Amino acid sequence: MKVKRRSWLSIIIVALLVLASSACAPSPKYEAIAIAEKANPVEKMKLRFISSWGGVDAKADPLQQILNRFMEEHPDIEVVNESMFGDDFLHKLKTDFASGYNPDVFGLWPGSDIRALIKADKVADLTEVLEKEKAWKETFGKDNWEYTTFNGKIYGLPLEIIYECLFINRDLFAKYNVKVPRTYNDLKQAVIDFKNNNITPIAYNSTPEGTYLYQNIIAKLGGKANVELPFKNGKANRCYTDAMEVMKELYNMGAFPENYFKLSSRDRDALFMNKRAAMIVQGSWFLGRFDNEDTTVDIVPFPSFSGGVAGESSLIYGFGCGTFYMSKTTWDNSDRREASIKLLKALTSEASADLLSEKTGMISNVRSKYSNTYLGRLRVTERALLNNAVEFIRPPDSFVDRSVWEGTIVKEFPYVLEGERSAESLWDAAKMEYVKKGIE
Repeated sequence: MKVKRRSWLSIIIVALLVLASSACAPSPKYEAIAIAEKANPVEKMKLRFISSWGGVDAKADPLQQILNRFMEEHPDIEVVNESMFGDDFLHKLKTDFASGYNPDVFGLWPGSDIRALIKADKVADLTEVLEKEKAWKETFGKDNWEYTTFNGKIYGLPLEIIYECLFINRDLFAKYNVKVPRTYNDLKQAVIDFKNNNITPIAYNSTPEGTYLYQNIIAKLGGKANVELPFKNGKANRCYTDAMEVMKELYNMGAFPENYFKLSSRDRDALFMNKRAAMIVQGSWFLGRFDNEDTTVDIVPFPSFSGGVAGESSLIYGFGCGTFYMSKTTWDNSDRREASIKLLKALTSEASADLLSEKTGMISNVRSKYSNTYLGRLRVTERALLNNAVEFIRPPDSFVDRSVWEGTIVKEFPYVLEGERSAESLWDAAKMEYVKKGIE
């Protein structure tokens, strides 16, 4: 009897296993659906995005995290990130627009470049969207819409606040007992002291980014009102030409690397970071290259000038490439418009502001629990710089047409330093370019 019971038990177990396997197996109907889905996957909408947050930029990784999270939340959208680092970014962006290969969403600092694109009807007017979505609009600092408003219309979403200042290798200043410069005379003495100790005084090169030094001199000499008016009565405003004379004096003192006209922007930065140069004029984004607790680097306002209009604490201040826009061609396509609005919301969300502020120290114009909080010694100094500034001045190159700035001013600048051309003649040539191109 025991043997029979075991046999019957075995038969029951086998039967149950067969039934279970049959229940788990997909039906022919569902197998067909799965095969069809695999053969015909849902086509994703591809959005092209470009900014200067690419390559070795400190914001490149956080940006990709934001885009990856966006694509996970919107599986029907794929964002093609074409962001580039350095001077090549702007050239690619302008070439893309000129050839009709417009990005859907892009980042670009306020200034002459975006104004030219707006005048050419290449950029979408976002005023209507922001008025409908007031909760979104109110996450931005209400006093900063002026940076992205043209003819009463809002075109850009200002996320990244930037400023420029003088970065110093404080360990080199201590080692050679050099006074941190607060005035131009202090700066000249520092140049002499570092030259005597075989240290390059100022990391500088002949590129658009290298002109941050020149622009800070313009700002300190001219102040806000003069900076915003590069040409006055048909001639260059004096602060623009006088600043070139200051640059020439520094060059003749040996303040710059001997091969400044051949240095790439990366090599120029490396001079400072590797302690082979004592000073560099850079922007707030440069802080991302250093540890929050770094004790060897410091930031100070650019030195003031006797007779200069701007005070000692004034700063060049504005918005960086974390200012986002939609192209007009994308706006005109309702499906792409809606997808791009979703992407703009993701780029400027509080979660994105948190991530960028936490990972890179970016100063956010969108509410962020990490922005304006303690993130280390350099960030505390940064906050003091901003709080103490009595005047904020927009970058001088944002008031000069970019093609003229780069094609005439930057290109011909070395001839002024070498004494082969006067500052006045160079700016006269710049004015002639305005006339030839019909620039207002």
